[in-house]
Amino acid sequence: MQLIKITRFSALLAFAVFPFLRLNAQENAPFSRYGLGDVYPSQNIVTRGMGGAAVTYFHDQAINSVNPASYSSMRYVKLYGGSKGALISYDIGISIDARTLLSNEPANSYHSTNFIPSYIHLGIPLSSKADERKRNVGLVFGLKPATRINYSVQKIERTSIDSMRTLYEGKGGMNQVFAGLGKKLGNLSIGVNGGYEWGRKQIGTKINFLNDTVGYYSSNSAEKTDYWGLYLMPGVAYNLKLSEITRKNYSYSEAIFLRLAGSGTFSHSLKATSDSLRETYANDANTGTRPIDTIYYVNKIEGKINIPITYNVGIQLTKKYIVGKEAVASKWSVNAEYSAGKWSDYRFYGKADDRLIDSWMFRVGGEMIPTVTSTRLWNRATYRLGYYTGVDYINADGNKYKVHAFTLGFGFNIKKWTSYDNQSTFVNTAIEFGKRGSNANNITENFFKLSVGFSLADLWFTRRKYE
Repeated sequence: MQLIKITRFSALLAFAVFPFLRLNAQENAPFSRYGLGDVYPSQNIVTRGMGGAAVTYFHDQAINSVNPASYSSMRYVKLYGGSKGALISYDIGISIDARTLLSNEPANSYHSTNFIPSYIHLGIPLSSKADERKRNVGLVFGLKPATRINYSVQKIERTSIDSMRTLYEGKGGMNQVFAGLGKKLGNLSIGVNGGYEWGRKQIGTKINFLNDTVGYYSSNSAEKTDYWGLYLMPGVAYNLKLSEITRKNYSYSEAIFLRLAGSGTFSHSLKATSDSLRETYANDANTGTRPIDTIYYVNKIEGKINIPITYNVGIQLTKKYIVGKEAVASKWSVNAEYSAGKWSDYRFYGKADDRLIDSWMFRVGGEMIPTVTSTRLWNRATYRLGYYTGVDYINADGNKYKVHAFTLGFGFNIKKWTSYDNQSTFVNTAIEFGKRGSNANNITENFFKLSVGFSLADLWFTRRKYE
């Protein structure tokens, strides 16, 4: 048991530093040039398999940070002999992201495949039926990347002087760390995430003339902005039982539940400092480039980045098995969700970004388990399917970028058949294949994502009983 705990701790510690590693050196994402970059999916791997419809998803082990009200589903469990223990959840996710950029004019394509760490979550139930004041309360800590910037785009054009090459480059991104609480009050669940986000946006533009006979100095314009600040994300859900049927000759009943849920991140401001450079340079065989003259340089320019409000609302219909008064397992569920962000309110040092627009996304998906009590892995596996469509917040060419994708996923409950019968590992997978852009856009993007998540359970704070 001690070896298992050490191994899990080592794996989590290693994963915790992944968001800060440059694991996407081959990536070239021109869309990440705008705003704070491409947005990482905020859903866990389970809900990515259901079209990303996450705001209504509750589970006692697979942590859902999209809606902090879901933390109230974490629980203490009964052990043999009447003892109790807190079912601690370690939830991690990783993705492999394959993208193909297609350009109509000029006709060209670019392929990239990247490993992307998704999140690391730790969930601790603070509830016990023995203490009614703390009943159905969950505490979660999390760390995840939020956006990424990584692009290198070259443009060659003919001017009145000579042929000119312009190289646009950028790198950086934003990370988030947070703590959240969720509590159940009858049919109502409420929760909140409070977090800290920080990152860097480093962009540059290099211009040089292409001429073999006349020497021109090249120009470099570069800006580096570091930013940081706090954010707040509340969530709420209401669960209503529609019907219940007691199965004769069995010690359980089947019930249909309806859940309405919503969550969102309040608009907030991030503090920022920026360095700005304008210089001429020459190419050097040894160092690559050699500065010639610094035209303008200023550092530590203080300012603010205003992040707009974003929100999610959804509905879920699910069938669950009831033993006594407690829902012990789900047979199937269907989810629908609408999310939006008012990105036209985004401001960078007080300036609007005309390449950003208000975004929206509609998601629908579901899951089912063939036989909950089966001992065969494939029979008690969870099968998921989903679809999402909407408009991206980045409007690079002014024609809007429509996004649509199909998803599917599988979940496997790998039970540890020991005296600690509530310890188990859920292995979840999700596959997404879709497109950003349409015939109205010159540059479009096809994408394929394979994501894997591990929800590991362990027992802490065990309350023993002795006879």
